[in-house]
Amino acid sequence: MPRPAEPNRDHGLTRRQFAVALASVFVAAEAAASPEASRIAVLDWGWAETLLALRLQPMAVAEAPLYGDRVVVPALSQETIDLGLRSWPNMELLRSLKPDLILSQVGYGVSQARLNEIAPTLALPLYSAERKPLAAAERALREIAAKTGREQVATEYLQQSDARLETIAAEAKKYDGRPLLIIKFTDDRLVDIYGAGGLFDDVLKRLGIPNAWNGATNNWGFATAGLDAIARYPEARIIIIEPGPPGTFLQSALWKSLPAVRNGHVAMIPPTWVFGAFPSAMRFAEVIRQGLGLA
Repeated sequence: MPRPAEPNRDHGLTRRQFAVALASVFVAAEAAASPEASRIAVLDWGWAETLLALRLQPMAVAEAPLYGDRVVVPALSQETIDLGLRSWPNMELLRSLKPDLILSQVGYGVSQARLNEIAPTLALPLYSAERKPLAAAERALREIAAKTGREQVATEYLQQSDARLETIAAEAKKYDGRPLLIIKFTDDRLVDIYGAGGLFDDVLKRLGIPNAWNGATNNWGFATAGLDAIARYPEARIIIIEPGPPGTFLQSALWKSLPAVRNGHVAMIPPTWVFGAFPSAMRFAEVIRQGLGLA
């Protein structure tokens, strides 16, 4: 079992208070899908959440059971068929479902050419050498909307999203300006740190909140490093994406020796999909708002 989140040490929100505060977040309400059936198979969670934001339920999604733990909202229907691994789905099952459309991500998993043998496939870029995933997510949302006849829904969703981001950015002006070091533990010694080229970095720019990490990142917008990398940013506020490290590591002398930890500049935020599309960007904006006490 993942270790339960500790209270936010910056402003005293408990995990329960945090969950209550997030119960009415913009993403969950706005992205609720209509019950109508859609014969659309989705091999990427970013496009699954995008489809849901357009109020369409996909028929089948790769690794559907895990989606709820990692992406969280918008939620898939319990009737969603699991297609197996995102990198290598069950092709026989996919073919047997006879989808009208397949959504995949360019450069990841099964090639578009092979998928086209089963059904028309829309393969879209999200994380690429362009390193602007938020802009790519918006373009993809509009393209998926055009393919599914949801252009008006997409326009309304983006207008409401932009308005919400502007509101949060205005609230962020009262933030103390301490740069954020956004990390996710891979074990108790290594972390992924999210910086340039990542979705979260794009969102922080929209909100006017500085990202502490100025090191190199890959095309997915993160770097994997040891705890020594965190120690190099003593003035940062550490943001840990749940789940945290295993066991009682956050009570260890090693963790408590880090300058930012000693100074109480640590916050834990709920699971948020680090490789997501526009709905994940909106969820991140909301949980950061709560995690920094901007609400």
